[in-house]
Amino acid sequence: MLREIISYLYADVIRKSWLPYLDALCKSFYSLMVERLSDHVIPKVHFLTEYCRSIEKHGLPILNSCIRFESKHQYFKQIVNRSLNFKNPLLTMSKRHQLRKCLLNKLESSRFSASITVHSFKSTEFFKFSIPIQRLLHKDVSQTDSIYESLSIYYHDINIKQRSVFVHDLVHTEEIPIFCQIHHLLKIKDKWFAVAEKLHTNSFNENLWAYEVEYTGKLVKIEIEHCLDLFAHCLDIYAVQQTYYINILTRLTKR
Repeated sequence: MLREIISYLYADVIRKSWLPYLDALCKSFYSLMVERLSDHVIPKVHFLTEYCRSIEKHGLPILNSCIRFESKHQYFKQIVNRSLNFKNPLLTMSKRHQLRKCLLNKLESSRFSASITVHSFKSTEFFKFSIPIQRLLHKDVSQTDSIYESLSIYYHDINIKQRSVFVHDLVHTEEIPIFCQIHHLLKIKDKWFAVAEKLHTNSFNENLWAYEVEYTGKLVKIEIEHCLDLFAHCLDIYAVQQTYYINILTRLTKR
């Protein structure tokens, strides 16, 4: 039950129609904690029942998280510990922070920031690919065109590499995710593509909190810019007793 609550709270998009169900889920969890683990009930367990009201007033919980504030606070604590200044620590922290921001702004303005960053790639020939990949690419590339292949690509600082899994589509009313696993990262006519294999989603395992998938052998060609439209992270695939699973924490929906 707590896993399901977390999947809603950490979602990038929350529908208003989910809130009544989420509210009932939080209250059921709180009641079970009071009934069965009353000695472990802390104020945070009670605060869980206020999440729906908070979402209605302030929006997504991930936008109100204190993690970024704690990270910023950690920076100032490190300055105080290293400077050993006990006379006027506020002045020291403000000066150090201003100088750091000036340096970072100067570096960002002088550096060309591209959406796609590739550190290394190699040239490859069309006929060296397998027959299914040649059939997939034959409409977009001829045997004389230059093709470059890379093991990994950074798209807006997100590392996309071969064998990574991403969410390709959401189907049916239940919005069941369709996953793809990347086999090749290719540059064709100055544009980067991912040649990926579609995975069939069989079921959802609540014990592992993961989707059970199987390989279909069907290949698709997708532009790198559209690989992370539904979920801005690459995923891993796990083999458990000759069955493949993909774990995803959050509840997914289309914008």
